[in-house]
Amino acid sequence: MVAGIFLKIVLSLALGALIGIERERRGKGVLVQGIRTFMIVCLLGMLSAYFSLELLNTIILSLIVFAFVGLLTVLGYFVETVRGKTKYIGMTTEIAFLVTYLIGMLVYFDSYPYFISVSLSILLTLILVSRDSMHRFAKHLKEKEVWDAVIFAILTFIILPLLPNRPIDPWGAVNPFMIWLTIVIVLSVSFVGYILMKIFGARWGLGLTGLFGGLASSTAVAVTMAEKSRQNKRVVHSATFATIVASSTMFFRVIGLAAIINTDVAMMLLIPLSVLGVAGYIMSYLQWRKNSRDKARLEIGSPLALKPALQFGVFFAAILLFSTFVKTYAGDVGIYFMSYVAGLVDLDAINISLSTLAISTITPSLAARAIILAALSNTVSKWFLVRWLGDKTMAREIGKAFAVLVAIGIALIFLFSVI
Repeated sequence: MVAGIFLKIVLSLALGALIGIERERRGKGVLVQGIRTFMIVCLLGMLSAYFSLELLNTIILSLIVFAFVGLLTVLGYFVETVRGKTKYIGMTTEIAFLVTYLIGMLVYFDSYPYFISVSLSILLTLILVSRDSMHRFAKHLKEKEVWDAVIFAILTFIILPLLPNRPIDPWGAVNPFMIWLTIVIVLSVSFVGYILMKIFGARWGLGLTGLFGGLASSTAVAVTMAEKSRQNKRVVHSATFATIVASSTMFFRVIGLAAIINTDVAMMLLIPLSVLGVAGYIMSYLQWRKNSRDKARLEIGSPLALKPALQFGVFFAAILLFSTFVKTYAGDVGIYFMSYVAGLVDLDAINISLSTLAISTITPSLAARAIILAALSNTVSKWFLVRWLGDKTMAREIGKAFAVLVAIGIALIFLFSVI
């Protein structure tokens, strides 16, 4: 018992220090609440919960102490306001101070390995330290992107629960709830990549921009870079580099989406698609060495736009329904043909469709081979887009890299079939 309390005391001090160090560094010595104050308030939260329940058997003491801490926070904010050394004084530190007290309380209720309290502390510190990146991201948000996010939230948290969670067709293939849930998953992954691209891309270079752009949409990256290469021939190698990086990231995105639906399929995709992704990164490095001083700026639209989401839903439902017929009447060959054709248009739809069918209708190995074929098909379609929209030099360089990827992919499919 004593050892457990001692460990929680040390942990509360450590978590308070973690948050306080960031605030001390940010405030440069002018904040009322510094590292020591954050350590003490986190410890106070833990001890107030301990004494409330162990001695008084009620949580009232902790609430009284929390009110007292809140009063001190208000007084601290008033002191900062009176100093008036800046035109604008935010309340981030004060809110973080109160949250730190609650984290201290949580430490008492938490148990080893203290996952919740430690995770919250790390998350709070991450939010605090990401201030500049978040402000930069919010500043560059367009009004349309904000509206897209609001509409997406409505369709996700309000409309989705109302959809029937059962097949509505005679063949048992089309489930409205599962279809829209799939849209939510795909768009969420794309939006995460989009956010990371906007936050870190401009600051850390074209490589990370292409990496996160590949999570959002490798096709959008290819189209954007192709158009820029035609407008300015000096950015050809930079545009080629970003396109190959994004297309290589696509293979890892396929594994991640498959894992959400069917872990058996994802495990079978792990090695072959990882090989393709790593091979793509190696070839992108060769392009990076050719980079000129002129850098292409990558900008793609928000993946949360409503119209493309609905189009994806319709396409996904059609692929899911068509896959059921193909498997019944055309067998494995029909699945491969359908995968190749669908991959030319949208890789996510065929990936999730086959991963879903592999739960009950087809074997995971068949689904994995067909998904690899679809990924190669999608790679070929991006080259055609680059050839159509971009500079001939970029199309030639992209063609060399993609030809290697397709050759490796085909070899892996045959090897996969033998094994």
